[in-house]
Amino acid sequence: MILLLVACVLVASSAIQSATGSGFGLIAGPALILIAPWLVPAPLLILTIPMMLMVAARERGHCDTRTVGIATATMIPGIAAGLWVIQRVETASVQLLVAVLALAAGAAMLAGKSVTGSRRTLAGAGAAAGFMGALAAMPGPPLSLTYRPDDAAALRSTLSTIFLVMAAATLMALQFQIGVTGSELLAALALSPLLVCGHLLGSYLARRISLAVLSRTTTYIILAAATVLLAKSLAGLAM
Repeated sequence: MILLLVACVLVASSAIQSATGSGFGLIAGPALILIAPWLVPAPLLILTIPMMLMVAARERGHCDTRTVGIATATMIPGIAAGLWVIQRVETASVQLLVAVLALAAGAAMLAGKSVTGSRRTLAGAGAAAGFMGALAAMPGPPLSLTYRPDDAAALRSTLSTIFLVMAAATLMALQFQIGVTGSELLAALALSPLLVCGHLLGSYLARRISLAVLSRTTTYIILAAATVLLAKSLAGLAM
C-alpha cells in the first residue's frame, strides 16, 4: 500500500511539474514526509534532477537565462542557511516555519498579488527558495510569487532550470554534511521510471493549459502542500 501511494504521488507530482513548471517538490515533499519519510530529503532530491532535466530540455528554447542567473547565484547562501537550521532546530519547528512562509506566499498569489521581478526581488526569491528547499523541499513559493512571465513555456522552462540547479546544489551540500547512502540512491533509481510516466502525461497537458489556469493551479498546489505540512508540524509539536 505504501509503495502504491508513493507511485501515485510521484506520477502526479511529476505530471504537474511537467505541465506547469512547479509542483514536484511542493506535492512530493509533504506527501512523502507523511507516507514514506525515508525518501526525504536525499532520494527526493536525486529524483528532482532528472525530472527537471526532462522539462528544461523540452522547453529549452524558452528559458529566461537572466532570471536563472540571478536566482541561482543567491540560492547557495539560502541552502547553506537551511542546512544549518536543520542541524540545530527541531524538525517540527522547521516544518512549521516553512509551512507558514508557503501559506503566506500562496495567500498573496490567491489574492492576485505579486512582487515586481526586479533584480533585487529575484535575488531575494532565490535565497528564500534555497532556504525553503533545503528545509522541506519546497523552493517554489518565493519564485512563483516573484517570477510571473506572460509566456507559459518560459515559466515552465525557467522554473524547472532553477529547480534543477537548486536540487543539484542541495544534494551536494547534503552529501558533504551528512552523506547520501547507497540505499537512498538505489531507492531513487528504482522509482525513477515513474517520473517518465508523469512527464509524458504532463507534456500532453502542457499543450492544453493556459497561463491563467497554470497560475491558479500553482497557487492551489502551494496552499494544499503548505496546509499538509502545517498540520504535520503542529502534530509534531503537540507530541
